[in-house]
Amino acid sequence: MYSALQGLMPDDRKRSLGAGIIIRKILDENGLTESCLRYSDNEKPVVDGLFFNVSHAGDYVVGVLSDCEVGCDIEKNANAPLEVAEHYFYHSELAYIKAAKNKDKAFFTLWTLKESYMKMTGRGMSLPLDSFEVVPTAEGFVLGKSSERPCFFETMEFDGYIFSVSSERAFSLHNPLEIAFDDIYV
Repeated sequence: MYSALQGLMPDDRKRSLGAGIIIRKILDENGLTESCLRYSDNEKPVVDGLFFNVSHAGDYVVGVLSDCEVGCDIEKNANAPLEVAEHYFYHSELAYIKAAKNKDKAFFTLWTLKESYMKMTGRGMSLPLDSFEVVPTAEGFVLGKSSERPCFFETMEFDGYIFSVSSERAFSLHNPLEIAFDDIYV
């Protein structure tokens, strides 16, 4: 692991180390070790009956655990690359962003929902952003047009970040565990 971290900048090393800590905690709490991990065709780590995903951005590393396929993403809510939405999002998603008072928040909410879905399917970035649609509703967001599997979404905002999760079954975001990485030096 050290050699994999060696070429990274200090903040990237902290985030990579944080992701490793989250994965080990998930495994430890379920009586498993890293030798139990297998990887899907797209390099998504899996363990029989246990599904998890990690993501990191800026000051945060997040992870989710479920008994069904799950994906997550976190992004800092600032300076949205709106041209990405113009080129790769559904027209309805772009209209949602353009109509929003806070376009950065609207973009990153959709982006994190879309990326969490891409990770949930196990296809990651090989699933084109415009091959499925995330639809805003009064109750939250739902999956619109998609040739992939159905899912449920949850999203939350904290400390200037947007965090989203996709799962094959309905769920709620609860029991967050916070680990401070301020004292980690790499």
